[in-house]
Amino acid sequence: MVRKKTLIADYWDKKIEISVPEDAVLGEIENPPLLSNPEKAVRDAIANPIASEPLYELARRARNGRVTIAFDDPSRPRKPRQLIIAIIIEELIKAGVKEENIFLLSANGNHCKWTSSQLRNYLGSTIFDRFSPLGSASRVLNHDCHDPERLIYMGVSEMGDYVEYNRLLVDSDLFIYVGTVLSSNWGGMTGTGVVIGLPSARSMTSTHGFPVVGHPDSCHGNHRTMLYRAHKQAVMKQIEKFTMKRVFYVDVVPGAGGEIAGVFAGYSPEINEPTWELTEKLYQLEVPQVDVFIVGIPRYVLYGESSNPLISLAAACAPVRIWINKPVLRDGGVIIALTACDGTINERAHPSYPEIIQLYRRCFSAEELSLHEEEFRHRDDLIFKYRHCYAYAPAHGFWLFNESQYALDTGSKVIFAGVPGMDNPLAKVQVKGTGGPGAVRDVGCVPAKDFDHAWQLTEQIVGKNPKVLACPQFWTKVRPQFVVQ
Repeated sequence: MVRKKTLIADYWDKKIEISVPEDAVLGEIENPPLLSNPEKAVRDAIANPIASEPLYELARRARNGRVTIAFDDPSRPRKPRQLIIAIIIEELIKAGVKEENIFLLSANGNHCKWTSSQLRNYLGSTIFDRFSPLGSASRVLNHDCHDPERLIYMGVSEMGDYVEYNRLLVDSDLFIYVGTVLSSNWGGMTGTGVVIGLPSARSMTSTHGFPVVGHPDSCHGNHRTMLYRAHKQAVMKQIEKFTMKRVFYVDVVPGAGGEIAGVFAGYSPEINEPTWELTEKLYQLEVPQVDVFIVGIPRYVLYGESSNPLISLAAACAPVRIWINKPVLRDGGVIIALTACDGTINERAHPSYPEIIQLYRRCFSAEELSLHEEEFRHRDDLIFKYRHCYAYAPAHGFWLFNESQYALDTGSKVIFAGVPGMDNPLAKVQVKGTGGPGAVRDVGCVPAKDFDHAWQLTEQIVGKNPKVLACPQFWTKVRPQFVVQ
């Protein structure tokens, strides 16, 4: 008989216990040590940046023009933004920049625009109210990937990327980006935030379309060799070639709770290596290649509630792409995702998702599905909802299928455990709604009532003694980057 141990896992809005083989590897890392004086670290970084003059000197030369401070949108931790942006503003004004010429720009990419209350909460009321006084002339802006007046074509990158970006990159005498570097299935490590945060909808296809995201050279986590990251850097190079100005980055390496574990300033790509070295030290975890990968999924993850089958799909499939050396999940392995996915989609936030899912039902893969992207990018009804109703951009749902296809192809099954149905005590008390099992099948996955049911299905594929990697709180703790032995 296989001996068992109990783990605590995320499931909707609570923690639950699951029983796994005693030799299952726990895919968690210790919380990184935090900076004892993050304010001093930020000031030191902008005074001694990598491959750049100090921020004060750059600001002094731009003091008679416009300065834009762009920042990762509220899908990233807010604490670093509040500290760093306040220090940058102080430095700009000290250098002679007029406050009325400073603009704050949320780099939403293809995410939704954020409401005033959300941005106030993210930036802090002091900064927000200072730059967005009563009236309509706010200098706290949302990037709009469908606004032709605020976008400018910048040419084609050396890798063939269509480069059309927010025109503030051109109109600003100094452009600053406050970003985040952490382990991710998108590039191995995040960073170079301008490229993802400020493109047009068409430009986003160059990096997020299936030919790049679904390419074998993008389906791993090695940030030094990944094709997706190479495209990002090529786009960054083209932007700076066109504008004849360089973007000044202030990038945070976050720890638990969004606190600061490290901070770096300077130009990209020169800033990458020092940032990566710290991130590798803090985030990398050695693990074996496994037959079963277990991941817990909380209620709010990535782009909304995990009742949404497409959001649950992305949350289940993303972790198995964050590997170095060799795949963390062997071919034919199984992913078990603990999720209360009942098929409910907030159609105000994600109006294109239901149609994209229905199209996927008629396709063999995300690659075939991507043939419909062009149609959605030009749908006036969906563009209106994005531009004026705080919805996600029309093509956003395609990116989630594109990033998830690798896991669906690699694994024998992706099982959603804890799916609400007609008779499921685990899920019934937590999620109202029906249709979970069918909604799970619609995105290429297998529904299970609970973890034990999922484990029975798994043993039919991998046998009674599989190698298991369990990441039961992957989305609520510091995320590791798997170095597979």
